[in-house]
Amino acid sequence: MIRYSLCLVALLLAGGIFAQDGDLNMKIVAHIPAPEGGSGIWHYVDRNGVEYAAIGTRSALVIYSLENPAQPIERYRATGVTTTWREVFSYGDYIYGATDASSDGLIIIDMRKAPDTIRHTFWSTTVTANNQTDSINTCHTLFVDEKGILSLNGCSPWQGVLFFDLNQDPENPVFLGAETKRYCHDNFVRNDTMYSSDIYQGLLSLWDVSNPQKPVEMATITTPFQFTHNSWPSDDSRYVFTTDERENAYVAAYDISDYSDIRLVDQWRPKDTEGTGVIPHNTRYLNGYLVTSYYTDGVKIVDAHRPENLIEVGSVDTYFGNQSGFHGCWGVSPYLPSGTIVASDIEGGLFVIEPEYVRACYLEGKVTDSLTNEVIAKVGVTIDAPRKNAEETNLKGLYKTGYAEAGDYSVHFNHPDYFPKTISARLDHGVVTLRDVQLVKRQTIQQRVIVLEKGSLKPVEGASVKIFNSTRKVEATTGSSGEAIVTLLQDQEAYAIAAGKWAYFHASSTLDSQAPVADVTMLLEDGYQDDFLFDLGWGAQGSANSGKWVREKPLGTRRGNQLVQTDSDVPNDLGDECYVTGNGSSDPSGDDVDGGIVSLTSPFMDLNNYREPLLNLSVWFANSGGNNNPNDSLSLYLLTSGIIPGDTVHIFTASKNDPKWTRIEKLRIKDYLSTLTNVSLYAVAGDFDPGHLVEAALDAFLITEGQPVGSEQVFASSPVRILPTIFHEGTTAHRNPGETSPMYIDLLDLSGRVVESTRFEGSNASVELGRSLMPGIYFVKIYDATGKRYEAIRLIKL
Repeated sequence: MIRYSLCLVALLLAGGIFAQDGDLNMKIVAHIPAPEGGSGIWHYVDRNGVEYAAIGTRSALVIYSLENPAQPIERYRATGVTTTWREVFSYGDYIYGATDASSDGLIIIDMRKAPDTIRHTFWSTTVTANNQTDSINTCHTLFVDEKGILSLNGCSPWQGVLFFDLNQDPENPVFLGAETKRYCHDNFVRNDTMYSSDIYQGLLSLWDVSNPQKPVEMATITTPFQFTHNSWPSDDSRYVFTTDERENAYVAAYDISDYSDIRLVDQWRPKDTEGTGVIPHNTRYLNGYLVTSYYTDGVKIVDAHRPENLIEVGSVDTYFGNQSGFHGCWGVSPYLPSGTIVASDIEGGLFVIEPEYVRACYLEGKVTDSLTNEVIAKVGVTIDAPRKNAEETNLKGLYKTGYAEAGDYSVHFNHPDYFPKTISARLDHGVVTLRDVQLVKRQTIQQRVIVLEKGSLKPVEGASVKIFNSTRKVEATTGSSGEAIVTLLQDQEAYAIAAGKWAYFHASSTLDSQAPVADVTMLLEDGYQDDFLFDLGWGAQGSANSGKWVREKPLGTRRGNQLVQTDSDVPNDLGDECYVTGNGSSDPSGDDVDGGIVSLTSPFMDLNNYREPLLNLSVWFANSGGNNNPNDSLSLYLLTSGIIPGDTVHIFTASKNDPKWTRIEKLRIKDYLSTLTNVSLYAVAGDFDPGHLVEAALDAFLITEGQPVGSEQVFASSPVRILPTIFHEGTTAHRNPGETSPMYIDLLDLSGRVVESTRFEGSNASVELGRSLMPGIYFVKIYDATGKRYEAIRLIKL
């Protein structure tokens, strides 16, 4: 039966519904949805030159003719077992298929009279290999070389490769021999050399298979992520290209011209989704290009004419769900004579794609020190262009990069120990532009930070100090004198300085490293605050298989277009860290709380000095996925014994899927506890049967005073004037004439949290305040080095 499958969906997609800004030199001309999904795909050309796509679905091997690539016609459907894995290859007048997990044996489709008459059979035979005799059952993949030798890979129970001759009778293959040293996930054979992807050992093994009864292993390659999924050699067999089916893995290029000295010459992965967990699946080599199915990133074309400098020159997306995981583009075949590419998508079915192959524009050179001429490794090299790109110099100071479009570009060179440099470069297709660059080394400074108790001015031993900006970070701990000496590189960007210790509020300030001061003094006030930029001693435990609490900058995970785990900490606190449940994967199911509970306990607090201690905390909770309604939770408790689950008092539970930061403000601790000694906060997140996605996060912990000292405390007249008190962007604090002693200013929000701190040093007459704050009402605390406080001032930022 013939089905004309051009539908409204295909027309819309050809017009760009699936397209996005990232598409490059490729366009979708047709899309045939497959409700049961897609798996393996290959091409076929009949005796009359008609082109076809053969795609595996969960229930069938389906043949489409492409007389008009924009209007695929379903010509045949070989229905079989239900399985996720149905791979396909073609040779001569036949299309062959194999299934894993469930068995169809070998699917053989006779295309001799196509498109009018197509028929298929399911074939099997009994094979003895490696002292095991059984019938052909499930196989993971298949391949046919130029001699008509069929490889069946990963077949149960032999695991390796079974070789069959298709020349005598294409519908009744003749068994020739086997290679069964390791499980073979996929292979490629040419000129009696087999490239076997031994996925579980993380190896690409190279074999002489001129005698299929006695294959000889010649070399092995350990691929970068050690989960070798597939490979494809260059036409001259000097290079081979591999994929690892792992998150964030590469397409890797190896020089195999000398089997005794195989060298990794480059590796590539999509820059626009780098670090988000995207997985490569199958790569193919065609006339100097790599065409790769990259799961959730779709189809990528990389110029591999210079294998030591792989450059993306084509891209089209077929999937717009999660950014990572085993979704999206499964396979791709770029070998039709017309140049049309056919691709299969796990959720989307068949895609017909029109590519434009263009040569990359190359930029290469060496980076050295301007004084010593020594080479500099790990220099970041970025071309200022719309598409993301970034490379680094190697240990020899050499860099190789490029871009898909010709033009005049600015190129940025960055290294943390050197001042950045920008050059101009003209890039042209197929041309290698050489530009050597010299960088000027930054000077270092020794910065002393002194941390004292506010009021008493006693040294604070063991305080954590962090000095950081957007590109660098250094940390230190104060000694018995309250001092820490930190070595810093001068930077045009100002540094933030933060100090903290448990049982104190944080203190923060700024540092201009190009005009440094001898000492920076930080005053810590008694209290309890943790923005989690320091490790102040919280304890993480749990019985879950994954998702343990960690204090890190969150990666973020998504399910569809919705965040599951946060990708940032609370705005406007210090640093960019928070506590999150698992942070090891951008896949929402990769490191969430799974199969148990995870707990987090604060250090002890003595709250007896508070008249009315109030708990303030930001929480995040997400609970979705699974096959039933989510039934999991994040709960908070107060402890007074330090024993879990001893004297615990429940104060809060989040059980609804609400993936956003929620602020718990001014929770009266005395409503729950009768004693304020040895108090801890205890947080527990759990994934209970049946399983779901569970993610939680905590940030901006603060204990404030609910009954501040009243009018009986007299404040002196302020030596500082702040004008204006109502402002849009920032305001300015002016010191009264003649004042030269150090003065300190804290800005507090309505919850009593210090959100900005600064100071007057030496003869400075004014400082700016409030520019980085959100609109709202703030109170100003002004005090000197002894802790003496002056009258409070209210500010309003519009």
